[in-house]
Amino acid sequence: MTWTPLLLGAAMALSCAGSPTAPDQSLSVTPLANFNAADDVFGTENLQVVRDQTTWQSLWSRMNANHIPAPALPTVDFSTEMVVVAAAGGKPSGGFSVSVDSASERSGTVTVEVTMTSPGPTCIRAGILTSPVAVAKLPRRAGTVNFNVTRGIWNCGS
Repeated sequence: MTWTPLLLGAAMALSCAGSPTAPDQSLSVTPLANFNAADDVFGTENLQVVRDQTTWQSLWSRMNANHIPAPALPTVDFSTEMVVVAAAGGKPSGGFSVSVDSASERSGTVTVEVTMTSPGPTCIRAGILTSPVAVAKLPRRAGTVNFNVTRGIWNCGS
């Protein structure tokens, strides 16, 4: 009879350990870059995770093909870190932006919060093609990475 509460407590602890109601664990996000990528790299919106040096080097070179000289490749320790890339895709003018705001983990799944902002109807826009990209690193995780994109509009006045 004295074992029943102990067994019940152990069973409850085991059943809650992997529970989807477990709290989110905040992950550190270190911004690496925010710029306009070369026009032909991301024709459309693109959200991706990079977990190895070879892919990172290749992607960085492609994204910066329009920058002379190209910026140095940011250092990433892929044994403990991974990179997330959020690209808004090709845009018809200036005034668009993208940012990696935060990341959290719950039950082995990482969620990355991204904000993509467009210029409002009263904004004056530069008549150039743009391709906004935000790049950040966070602690390496082997599981699934989901992106939650919030869309906003700049309010440039009336």
